[in-house]
Amino acid sequence: MKKWILLCGLLLALAAGCSGGKVAEPTSAPTETPTPTPDPFDVVEAATTQEYVDLMGVGWNVGNSLDSANTGRTDHMKAEVAWGNPIVVQNLIKHIKAEGFKTIRVPVSYLDHMEEDGLTIKTEWLDRVQQVVDWCVEEDLFTIINIHHEGDWLLNASKDYDGAMKRYTSIWNQIAERFSGYNEKLIFESMNEIGFDDLGTKKGCELISKINAEFVELVRKSGGFNDKRYLLLAGYWTDIDRTCTAEYTLPEDDRIMVSVHYYSPADFAIADAATSWGYRKTWGTDADLDYLKGQFEKLKTWFTDKGIPVIVGEYGVIDKDKDEEDRVYWFECVTKTALEYGCCPVVWDNGELIHRFKYEWKAPELGEALKKIMAE
Repeated sequence: MKKWILLCGLLLALAAGCSGGKVAEPTSAPTETPTPTPDPFDVVEAATTQEYVDLMGVGWNVGNSLDSANTGRTDHMKAEVAWGNPIVVQNLIKHIKAEGFKTIRVPVSYLDHMEEDGLTIKTEWLDRVQQVVDWCVEEDLFTIINIHHEGDWLLNASKDYDGAMKRYTSIWNQIAERFSGYNEKLIFESMNEIGFDDLGTKKGCELISKINAEFVELVRKSGGFNDKRYLLLAGYWTDIDRTCTAEYTLPEDDRIMVSVHYYSPADFAIADAATSWGYRKTWGTDADLDYLKGQFEKLKTWFTDKGIPVIVGEYGVIDKDKDEEDRVYWFECVTKTALEYGCCPVVWDNGELIHRFKYEWKAPELGEALKKIMAE
């Protein structure tokens, strides 16, 4: 009898729950999975730093402009034109992008632009640097900024490390703070062509390695997106042979690159007919090509094979007293070799390559050769 009563009760309950065939409505709306907000810093699809560098293509230096130093100008803001180039304007940056360059290096000197304390950058100069950087960012260019002609005081680090680093860290703290909100296409470069030969190459490499490590630590702690910004660390004098040594060391960081320059052979790249220590008008022998490949093999062995990408922050040949066909061939070979070895080559232009008023190549054959490589 009890089983019958329980069975009847269960049937009545089921009947009540299914009355009219209605399904109970939810008491609240279903929760939607929110769409992730894009990180304003992450704009490059690269899983590794090498992949990042591979996307940088070929670059161009806006040389002898913001890097002009020791100019003696009463108005420090006029230092930009002291070395013969007009002020950098937005149309120039647009032209560089249109030519096919993906990267621009903006060398900046602060020597003539410090307050009396020697530690504080004059606001109007930092504003000017930011203006040029903003133009580069608007063109979606990978952009490198550094402290360029600072050897007058930075070389003193071999004798007065604390004194030199007080200024160094002060300058970089101000730069890092000003640009902390910029996306990952903005790269900070620790310094330019610095070495300490008074200590000898071994100890000199150890010292520049120490400064580079402090630079990385400073930037990483400076706030904003700087904890994950890509950083470019200068080699010893940015010289390949003197950087590819056991004494030149790098801090542990997965977003660092090494900077070297390429002006080899010097008697062709930077010497003219009046140079006393050697001069070549021509280039392109088998020995020349073997030497070029050998230098990039060194970079591969010491850095890229170990997961440290390389940027050739400057390379070039002067236009005086050269066989122009060989000069173009040199640019072609160096550019192609750098790219083949996974390096980003950034051509040095102090005003000799692209006309800063007319926005055209002063040597059309050279321009066409580089544009062909960039288009491949």
